[in-house]
Amino acid sequence: MDDPCPGFRWTSGGATDQGMRRSINQDAFLDRPDLGLWAVADGMGGHRDGGRASRLLVEALAALPHPRLLGAAGDAVRAALTAVNQALFDESTAAGSDVIGSTIVTLIAVGDHCGILWVGDSRVYRLRDGVIARLTRDHTQVQALVDQGLLAPEQAEGHPYSNVLARAIGADGWVEIDTRIESLRDGDRYLLCSDGLDKELGDPEIAALLGGTPGGGDIGRIAQALVQRACEAGGRDNVTAVVVRFERSA
Repeated sequence: MDDPCPGFRWTSGGATDQGMRRSINQDAFLDRPDLGLWAVADGMGGHRDGGRASRLLVEALAALPHPRLLGAAGDAVRAALTAVNQALFDESTAAGSDVIGSTIVTLIAVGDHCGILWVGDSRVYRLRDGVIARLTRDHTQVQALVDQGLLAPEQAEGHPYSNVLARAIGADGWVEIDTRIESLRDGDRYLLCSDGLDKELGDPEIAALLGGTPGGGDIGRIAQALVQRACEAGGRDNVTAVVVRFERSA
């Protein structure tokens, strides 16, 4: 689905799968090119109602108005995520239950810039001129060890505690939401994904698939190809991908 904006237009599509080893899918995604808003949420596996937590996040974002300014749009996304965080935390606290939580990563496009807001280990990648870059930093205990110089980056992949989150929506009464602003360039492709994808595929394979030519021009087929390949590579977790292609308007 296409949506014009001053300077840029975009095309997007998403796909999700429960994977090869899970009986349910706790992931959810938002593909709203009409709002210039995309998201991937990964309900916390092993916790009660993780799938409901991810759906609540997506529903809250889908209800936001069409953005006019990037700063205001970012504030609206932050307020929506904060409200869902408080509701989930209050619910689990009142019930004396385990955490009801989810990761979240969002992408907002306005004009010739985009904003990324995230909590947890769902990621955003950008493919620009054939070069892939990860634009988010995982909120995990292992990443914290890397940041402190206690663990080498190459030791982080495959570490037994690599999936232990240090931050998630619903885990506490207050949540810190990271933000990043990017300038768009013609031909940029952005990938939002749950960790079920990057667990199975390395950066070179993600880049190759993300840079592919979609059948019939449907960018959603790239998202489907990424999810399918992650399942073929092991599919140890739920897998979700949302792909957004940016092109400069004529």
